[in-house]
Amino acid sequence: MTGTTWFVVGFLALVVVERASATFSRRQLVAGEQRMQWSLYALYGSYSLVVGGALAEYLITRRPLIPWVSVLGLLAYLGSFALRTVAIRTLREFWSLQIEIRSDHQLIREGVYSWLRHPNYAAILLEVLSIPLVVNAWITLALALATFVPMLLYRTHCEEAALVEKFGERYRAYQREVGKLVPKWSARRCKPGSPNKNS
Repeated sequence: MTGTTWFVVGFLALVVVERASATFSRRQLVAGEQRMQWSLYALYGSYSLVVGGALAEYLITRRPLIPWVSVLGLLAYLGSFALRTVAIRTLREFWSLQIEIRSDHQLIREGVYSWLRHPNYAAILLEVLSIPLVVNAWITLALALATFVPMLLYRTHCEEAALVEKFGERYRAYQREVGKLVPKWSARRCKPGSPNKNS
């Protein structure tokens, strides 16, 4: 294999290992009512298609990589990892792979949640789009935009509805003040450590 092929295969192998580790790592979680369980498996299926598609597209086309695009993709991937890690640590026991509402659920508005309502979903979007960028897999990038992105946006919409149902006007105020997946400038005015505490 050429150096480029080793790079592509190695990067995608790292992606698979990291995703498996994030999925199956044990955490102290508080059980709650789960909704739309099927959406998690649908997202994993689409994610697998993106990773497999990126590898297949590279091996079939043997397209030379554009260095600056691959570097941009790598930076985006690393950024997504950092953002997801911070989001999970901030939520602590309230983090879940599922849409899960607990009886003692808290609306977290501290740390990264003072900038984004769903930093974990923002990180996953960034991760999925970065993978084909690293490999310069344009068909796979279009596949991700057409499948994974709409599914994740729909799941986010449903989770928002569940949180409004749980917290009512407190969550609606949070929606007005803080961006869903992209920060709002008004988020700067949110006070850290607000007594309002989100999934």
